[in-house]
Amino acid sequence: MKALALFIAWIFVGLFGTFCMAQSNSEPTRIEVLQPLRHQVFQRRFDVPQLSHSHHPSGPVKGFANVNFYFRFHQLIDIDTQLDAEYQIRGFQRNDTTWQDVLSGSKVVQMSDGEAVIPISVPAGGWYTVDFQFVIGGNVYYGKASTEPFGVGEIFLVAGQSYATNCNDERMRVADPQERVVAFDLSTFTWRVAHDPQPTGDQSDGGSIWPLLGDMLVNSYDVPIGFVNVAVGGTSTSQWRTDGPLFERLIEAGTQTRDFRAVLWQQGESDVLEKTSTVAYIERLIEMRSQANRAWDAQRPWLLAKSTLHPTVYNDPNGEAAIRQAIEDLISKYGFQRGPDTDRLDGLNRGPMESRRHFTAPGQRNAAAMWFTAISEQLDAPKPTYLEQIPRLPSLHLREPAWESPIVHRESSILLQDEGGPPTARLAFPAREILDVQLASRGGEGQEAYYQEGVHWRLNDNRSTLEWIGAVPCEPIRTEQLFVPEGSPNSYKHRAGNPEQSLLYAPGKWFHERNLEISYRRADEIPTPPEVPASKPIKTMAKLRDRSRVVLAVSGDSISTGLDASGTTMSPPNQPGYPDLVAAQLTKDFGVDIELVNRSVPGWSIANGLADLEKLMVSKPDLLIVAYGMNDVGRRDPAWFADQAQKLGAKARELKPDVEIIWVTPMLGNRDWVHTPREMFFAYQESLKNAVTPDDALADVTQVWEVMSRQKHDLDFTGNGLNHPNDFGHRLYAQTILDLFAE
Repeated sequence: MKALALFIAWIFVGLFGTFCMAQSNSEPTRIEVLQPLRHQVFQRRFDVPQLSHSHHPSGPVKGFANVNFYFRFHQLIDIDTQLDAEYQIRGFQRNDTTWQDVLSGSKVVQMSDGEAVIPISVPAGGWYTVDFQFVIGGNVYYGKASTEPFGVGEIFLVAGQSYATNCNDERMRVADPQERVVAFDLSTFTWRVAHDPQPTGDQSDGGSIWPLLGDMLVNSYDVPIGFVNVAVGGTSTSQWRTDGPLFERLIEAGTQTRDFRAVLWQQGESDVLEKTSTVAYIERLIEMRSQANRAWDAQRPWLLAKSTLHPTVYNDPNGEAAIRQAIEDLISKYGFQRGPDTDRLDGLNRGPMESRRHFTAPGQRNAAAMWFTAISEQLDAPKPTYLEQIPRLPSLHLREPAWESPIVHRESSILLQDEGGPPTARLAFPAREILDVQLASRGGEGQEAYYQEGVHWRLNDNRSTLEWIGAVPCEPIRTEQLFVPEGSPNSYKHRAGNPEQSLLYAPGKWFHERNLEISYRRADEIPTPPEVPASKPIKTMAKLRDRSRVVLAVSGDSISTGLDASGTTMSPPNQPGYPDLVAAQLTKDFGVDIELVNRSVPGWSIANGLADLEKLMVSKPDLLIVAYGMNDVGRRDPAWFADQAQKLGAKARELKPDVEIIWVTPMLGNRDWVHTPREMFFAYQESLKNAVTPDDALADVTQVWEVMSRQKHDLDFTGNGLNHPNDFGHRLYAQTILDLFAE
């Protein structure tokens, strides 16, 4: 198992090295797949229950798992040789018995002592098999391997005593046709279909409730279900003490699975026999959870069943009541979750003296149904919608600021056409190499670059403009469309210096459908960032590192609501505004769900934010993002803006002294619109810099916009033509804010 825990640093290595051993042309290289194991389940994360329906525009948001695939190679290659793995994930769809392609991709591989690990984000579902083909130097076949079936779904640790083991009357079998309910055997480190008896810690050989529960969960959520059962019959909480073998086995179970949804605790009868007090039971469960959290370096829910009834052994209403009260207090006061009240299952649900003296077959079915209800309440609880962005984050490159990275990813540009000239798309910086050109409405990286150099476009001599030579991908915007008579379609009044004219204006997806996204390698020298010690949200960063709950509150105008991002117009790729992107990236980086509270309102100025602040601060934010200015610059009063900012900051700290604040300067509005005078943005930028305290952080989007737009048109970054960012603009906002969280 030590090999499975091997940590491999992923780096790109040199090309076209030599073999350490000669490769036979007739015999392929032998490659073993060490993990996943057959029928292994990986815990899914980042599912959003309210978006998990089949008609969600981006598909059901059922989550995914980062799965590490471990290999042993029986023919070594030189460490300087680049080895690539091409993979194809195949899986079953609901009620289908044929394998279908799910996902494909490639990874660079590095071996260590003949072993390697390849991490892949795998969507929830299964069973899956993954076929790998390994290639040297991009084109020399090396070998192939395929995994055993595995899944991404839900894992539950089962702990407690006899009602949680195989002490019940009827041995149950998994009914799912694909047998997607499995159990992990800690004694053999193997997964198997979860037919009774379960692999428990007490060698009991009767029936359980877990195959029935697993089938119910599979039928409802269409993902594999795994149980790891460490329950032992006849055990009390005094035997589950944190320095004892039962607790050690529980910790090992959680460690082996690496991640799981919850602990299912079905226990209490032995504590009734031992006359355990309410206080003692509470203290023991709290200590167990605390020690487990430390051992697993994560906080996992514990669902507690009320399980004190044992009719053939005792009749002790007072003793039962003491344990029931303890469980109720643990749920209501100490953050444990509510499991089923299986004490309600009496009469025909319990076996007589001549039986196994636990649940009868009807009792097993009813107990499983009660557990299903309790678990479903947890799984179906609404979650932050920003979580659906996490699988897409690699293609957004939010940790690679466009203005200081050697590769600019998915920069937006509108096709503009002068009379008699070709349609053109502008770049922010000269390009050494164009990597990808596509429509913004197509999605993101990883798709075929449909628009090709020499066929569709050419790069002009200054290497900063793409000239279209083939069929255009979308309708260009002609220069005569930019300024039109008042009252024209798709227009908004007034043009600066010419109030009789209106500007091109189209909220929604009109501009998005005309946006190109261009990825390229820069040809210019990237300036070194100035050595200015910018203030950072230090306390928030410390909480994130400690995986503590963080409340992120946002006060802003329409830009902060995400208006004109593709997600608000329900257009592919359905990207939300910058607050969701920031929350998603921080969640991914630190493994902590962010509570995002956004009270931004279209049309607001900073004065509205100040008036609304008390309502926003009810959420008790750790971090407050304040983003105004777009609706304020038309006032042409930077001193007033600074005064409002100082009052807002002082009031926020009066309401919560330890709150940290990130002030966000706005993007640049259309320079030809009367309400967004260009010079005022820089005056307001300077006034805000002088107004904030040294403890505040400043995300200077105005400066970023100025740098990015020097060689571009204002419409290249717009979502509506005037004062809203497009998808790329929202990514610039997110990159600027996230830059403050760089280590």
